[in-house]
Amino acid sequence: MLGNVLIVQKRGGGNFELMLIPKKEAQPINFEIYQGFTPGENKLELWSGVFLPFNNEREKMLLLCLFNMGLQKFVTILPQESKEELLHLLKQDLKE
Repeated sequence: MLGNVLIVQKRGGGNFELMLIPKKEAQPINFEIYQGFTPGENKLELWSGVFLPFNNEREKMLLLCLFNMGLQKFVTILPQESKEELLHLLKQDLKE
């Protein structure tokens, strides 16, 4: 583990990949992290109404943003309705 970046083996074995752990405060990223979590050729895609639809690109991009922005800033920019929905989802998830 490097700070809040885990290095984990890819599913099925073989190469390793980075796993980001967003925290309350913003965390810096380096070029290696940027390359690993942005879409191929750094191009954004929209396909049938889905943003970044391939290879978990949307999830990786979101993790990169949350890691670099920090969870506290993320919560502050959410509309109140979204905060309430997020709180409800988190409570459900923690029960399971």
